[in-house]
Amino acid sequence: MFKAILIATDGSKAGDLALVYATELAVDQKARLLVVHVDELVPGHGGAHHVQALEPEIKTRIAEQVAALKADGLHVDFEVHRVTYSGPAHAIADAAATADLIVLGSVGSGPLKGLLLGSVAHRLLQIAPCPVLVVPTKDR
Repeated sequence: MFKAILIATDGSKAGDLALVYATELAVDQKARLLVVHVDELVPGHGGAHHVQALEPEIKTRIAEQVAALKADGLHVDFEVHRVTYSGPAHAIADAAATADLIVLGSVGSGPLKGLLLGSVAHRLLQIAPCPVLVVPTKDR
């Protein structure tokens, strides 16, 4: 059913859980796996700055996870997309142009915070070109 699965991760525990779930699904479906990380930049004096202070370490950690999956024999690619104003959901949706499914973790910010600040998962449900699977955290 799925030939290409996109996993969107921010390097968090929720992202790691979604990566495990997407990997198991890719193995079961014999699907290609595309790991996407969005590097959000905030323009400021002297140029743009990463939203996450540990961005270089996060990218390295995700690249190591991808290398381990490749070593296990999976067909997996890794892409980093940089955005400033459009937000991560739009970058993920654009990257999913050839995907059959998007998988991402739920941060579990709650309905009020999600409403006020926005939610990547919620926005993806509105704009994604394919189905979206949101993996809840284990503590729910």
